[in-house]
Amino acid sequence: MNDYSDLFYTVFSIVIFSFLLLQANSLVLRNESVTVDHEYEKTAIALAQSIIEEAKVLAFDEEMSPNDVPNEFTPPGQLGSNALREDFTAFDHFHGFNETVPTQLGDYVINVTVEYVDTEPPFNSVGNRTTSKRMTVTASSTANNDTATLVYIKSYF
Repeated sequence: MNDYSDLFYTVFSIVIFSFLLLQANSLVLRNESVTVDHEYEKTAIALAQSIIEEAKVLAFDEEMSPNDVPNEFTPPGQLGSNALREDFTAFDHFHGFNETVPTQLGDYVINVTVEYVDTEPPFNSVGNRTTSKRMTVTASSTANNDTATLVYIKSYF
């Protein structure tokens, strides 16, 4: 072949190879992005779960042996505590708790709410004292705006 067909085949092969290489690189980048997003999500879930694990071993209420259940429990407007986290003695002391936790992936902001809920599913929020409380923990990454929200329901009985 004395014409330019060999050169044409070579250039065509290089173009096809470049296209395939570009597609493979794009696939690797997408997979890496998904992996990083999952790391942010797993970290947020772990931080929220650690708050729940810490709170669920605490007493249901400051008044653990009321004579008139649930009327002697802490009133809904007084849930929470001004104490330091290590001084919390009851489940509802976590109400209003906010903390910024530094991690290798950046800072996470943790917010906790505790409220009285119905004693039967779907555990709707109520404005009066009951024998069930719901804790909602939200952990948000400041680096990529990923948020995890976990819910735990604790019963007096």
